[in-house]
Amino acid sequence: MYIIVAGAGVVGFHIAWMLAEEGHEVTVMERSEEALASVRRQLDVKTVLGNVTTPKLLQEAEVHRADLIVAVTNNDETNMVVCFMAKELGAIMTAARVRNPDYSGYFITPAGSPTAPRKVVRPKSLGIDLFITPEVEASDELTDILTRLYPTRSEKFADGRVQLREFRVELDTVIGQQLGSITLPKPCVVVAITRAEELIKVGKNTVLKQGDYIYLVAHRDDMDELGGLFAQPQSPAKNVVVLGGGLVGFLVAKALETRGGSVRVIERNESRSQEVAARLGGRTVVLHGDGTDREFLIEQGVPSADAFVATTENDEINILCGVLAKNIGVSRSLILVNKPWYISLAEAIGVDVAISPALATARKIARVVLRGGAISTAFICGRQLQAVEFVVSPAAHIAQKKISEVGFPEEVVVGAIVRGDEVIIPPGDSIVQPGDHVIAISPLSTIPSVEKLFK
Repeated sequence: MYIIVAGAGVVGFHIAWMLAEEGHEVTVMERSEEALASVRRQLDVKTVLGNVTTPKLLQEAEVHRADLIVAVTNNDETNMVVCFMAKELGAIMTAARVRNPDYSGYFITPAGSPTAPRKVVRPKSLGIDLFITPEVEASDELTDILTRLYPTRSEKFADGRVQLREFRVELDTVIGQQLGSITLPKPCVVVAITRAEELIKVGKNTVLKQGDYIYLVAHRDDMDELGGLFAQPQSPAKNVVVLGGGLVGFLVAKALETRGGSVRVIERNESRSQEVAARLGGRTVVLHGDGTDREFLIEQGVPSADAFVATTENDEINILCGVLAKNIGVSRSLILVNKPWYISLAEAIGVDVAISPALATARKIARVVLRGGAISTAFICGRQLQAVEFVVSPAAHIAQKKISEVGFPEEVVVGAIVRGDEVIIPPGDSIVQPGDHVIAISPLSTIPSVEKLFK
């Protein structure tokens, strides 16, 4: 596919990297020479310098032959204009990063009289096929983790019946044990293990070490029991401190409040703290203060909280405060980082989970560009692996064949097959039927080879 990425900030850079890694033809448009120079140094993509909203520049980028244009500048209105113009100039599909959720809804025009029809303006009328709200997706992910027994990531497939979960290896009963000697209480597939940020080869003789992250595919009802093999479960967080009253912090606080949680929001900007307090209910207390001040955190009772969530717009502040919260006694520390490469750093120095809106955006774009019946995708092990859910068509190469006969690349692991109400884990030598949902985990570089098997 030929894809244009408008905007070379953190989100745009990450999307361009992912698409180039998967073998797509990519052009990046950006008005900042400095940002574009960084793209040129690190990525094998075309670049176009200038104002992304001008028709002349879009034509220079050959928008007329674009299968997809992704507008991810830092300005909602710019992204919407880019998509509108790109569609008019011949782009097949458009996607816009829009922070303000009001833009992604339907607009109903006033009627001339009570009986006159009213026009409904839909997003596609504006030339936008897909709205991307990474801050909303990041807040949903943070809230989901806070309400589970283990403070680690989870990805859902097949309408949530199959999960891919990450667990940190912490219990002495499995540390130092070979994977083949551990009795797993429920059917599952170990799809990856990371150690000190690096993928290690998974086999029966693989020895688990303290601090490893193990990734399992299993039925959703079995995941909590499987997790208890590797880490100590915790009660869902009820008393939560949120640092930062921006969009993500506000959405997390609102979601937790709706679920009956007790929330304290710390916001450094006084006017913003007042605005957040006015918009949230009585179960949330908004504090005006400095989240980097250890004494302030202790005075406000932060050490007694079930969890601490840092959501400011400054990655370094979030990492610092996440570590500080753990240091003063908070059992769960979650943070937001805009730069995906900070995730492994933050988790290596003590933060439980780091979430990146850029990854959420890339995941949504990946669903659009994947072919072969792909309906869902997720990144795991940082950005090293991609999990994809495919629906098997009758004409697919994989149909009516055993998993072992299909010819998957060596690095690919098939985690599950879902057939109607039946979940098959591990898939073993099951014969793949048309209509099956197949969840495959692959390095990005081999995704095109996997896609071909489902075409």
